[in-house]
Amino acid sequence: METVIVEVTPLLVPVKKACTIIGRGQSALYELIGAGKIRAVKSDSRTLIVVESLREYAAKLEADHPAKVAPPRRRKPQHLREAANA
Repeated sequence: METVIVEVTPLLVPVKKACTIIGRGQSALYELIGAGKIRAVKSDSRTLIVVESLREYAAKLEADHPAKVAPPRRRKPQHLREAANA
């Protein structure tokens, strides 16, 4: 008998997991929900985050605010710097 493993992508995740997914804290997540940037639903008393809205938020961040990182500095190897100072 073969074992079949099926991966399921969640549609909704709890707040703590959503925080982990986007790398932000709970306060920031609730602010994003309040601002309408991330969608949430209630299931009984639990707040669940719509995973697709996390993807949309990340894509919009990437488009609107790309990171500008300076290229690494090129330094001479230590022994050449010491030879130049000697």
